[in-house]
Amino acid sequence: DSQSRYKGGCCQKCGYDKYIGALEFHHINPDEKDFNPSSLKKYTMDQRITDELDKCVLLCSNCHRETHHEISEKKKELF
Repeated sequence: DSQSRYKGGCCQKCGYDKYIGALEFHHINPDEKDFNPSSLKKYTMDQRITDELDKCVLLCSNCHRETHHEISEKKKELF
């Protein structure tokens, strides 16, 4: 889809590109998240969507979960 192509069409961590449905948007800073771009796949690209995508990296579902695990582990270390 156009949103995934805008972000390179593959996982920005491992390069996975076999099935676009396995790609997800990960917000680099969750405090800046206004909405989830994945929920807007049926809409055409506009400036609002582009602005939100610029806050994200495109990851395959596996790397996305690993990233959230790494973030969770780092938070545990702080406390």
